Amino acid sequence: MESYWLCDDCLMATAYDDYSSLSLYYSEAEVEARINMMQAGLRDLLPLSADFDSHTGIGIDAFSTQPCAACHCSLHGQRHRFTRL
Repeated sequence: MESYWLCDDCLMATAYDDYSSLSLYYSEAEVEARINMMQAGLRDLLPLSADFDSHTGIGIDAFSTQPCAACHCSLHGQRHRFTRL
Protein backbone atom coordinates (compact mmCIF):
# COMPACT_ATOMS: atom_id res chain seq x y z
CA MET A 1 0.00 0.00 0.00
CA GLU A 2 1.16 3.49 -0.81
CA SER A 3 1.32 6.18 1.86
CA TYR A 4 0.90 9.90 1.31
CA TRP A 5 1.45 12.83 3.64
CA LEU A 6 -1.19 15.57 3.56
CA CYS A 7 -1.10 19.10 4.96
CA ASP A 8 -3.69 20.35 7.46
CA ASP A 9 -5.77 22.02 4.72
CA CYS A 10 -6.00 18.79 2.72
CA LEU A 11 -6.69 16.82 5.90
CA MET A 12 -9.74 18.99 6.60
CA ALA A 13 -10.85 18.76 2.98
CA THR A 14 -10.52 14.97 2.95
CA ALA A 15 -12.01 14.23 6.36
CA TYR A 16 -14.74 16.85 6.58
CA ASP A 17 -15.07 18.44 3.12
CA ASP A 18 -14.22 21.67 4.97
CA TYR A 19 -12.38 24.50 3.24
CA SER A 20 -13.41 27.28 5.62
CA SER A 21 -9.95 27.91 7.07
CA LEU A 22 -8.62 28.96 3.67
CA SER A 23 -10.49 32.27 3.87
CA LEU A 24 -8.30 33.22 6.83
CA TYR A 25 -5.17 33.30 4.67
CA TYR A 26 -6.24 33.89 1.07
CA SER A 27 -8.35 36.33 -0.94
CA GLU A 28 -11.64 35.11 -2.40
CA ALA A 29 -10.09 34.47 -5.84
CA GLU A 30 -7.12 32.67 -4.26
CA VAL A 31 -9.45 30.51 -2.15
CA GLU A 32 -11.30 29.31 -5.23
CA ALA A 33 -8.04 28.52 -7.05
CA ARG A 34 -6.65 26.69 -4.01
CA ILE A 35 -9.83 24.63 -3.58
CA ASN A 36 -9.68 23.59 -7.24
CA MET A 37 -6.00 22.61 -6.86
CA MET A 38 -6.70 20.65 -3.67
CA GLN A 39 -9.68 18.81 -5.14
CA ALA A 40 -7.73 17.82 -8.25
CA GLY A 41 -4.80 16.55 -6.17
CA LEU A 42 -7.02 14.62 -3.78
CA ARG A 43 -9.00 13.12 -6.66
CA ASP A 44 -5.74 11.72 -8.10
CA LEU A 45 -4.94 10.00 -4.79
CA LEU A 46 -8.35 8.45 -4.09
CA PRO A 47 -9.35 6.15 -2.47
CA LEU A 48 -7.59 7.23 0.73
CA SER A 49 -7.83 6.09 4.31
CA ALA A 50 -6.46 7.91 7.34
CA ASP A 51 -3.37 6.15 8.66
CA PHE A 52 -2.57 8.23 11.74
CA ASP A 53 -3.49 8.27 15.40
CA SER A 54 -3.95 11.68 16.96
CA HIS A 55 -3.77 10.19 20.48
CA THR A 56 -0.35 8.56 20.08
CA GLY A 57 1.04 10.79 17.32
CA ILE A 58 1.81 7.83 15.07
CA GLY A 59 1.51 8.87 11.44
CA ILE A 60 1.77 12.58 12.25
CA ASP A 61 4.83 14.62 11.36
CA ALA A 62 4.57 17.72 13.56
CA PHE A 63 6.90 19.81 11.41
CA SER A 64 7.59 18.55 7.92
CA THR A 65 9.59 20.24 5.18
CA GLN A 66 8.14 17.90 2.53
CA PRO A 67 5.40 19.18 0.21
CA CYS A 68 1.83 17.95 0.59
CA ALA A 69 1.10 14.95 -1.65
CA ALA A 70 -2.28 16.35 -2.71
CA CYS A 71 -1.96 20.12 -3.15
CA HIS A 72 1.86 20.16 -3.41
CA CYS A 73 2.02 23.06 -0.97
CA SER A 74 5.65 23.47 0.07
CA LEU A 75 4.97 25.48 3.23
CA HIS A 76 6.55 23.77 6.22
CA GLY A 77 4.13 22.41 8.78
CA GLN A 78 2.21 19.44 10.09
CA ARG A 79 1.56 16.44 7.84
CA HIS A 80 -0.76 13.48 8.36
CA ARG A 81 -0.26 10.06 6.78
CA PHE A 82 -2.94 8.59 4.54
CA THR A 83 -2.83 5.26 2.73
CA ARG A 84 -4.28 4.48 -0.67
CA LEU A 85 -6.65 1.53 -0.46
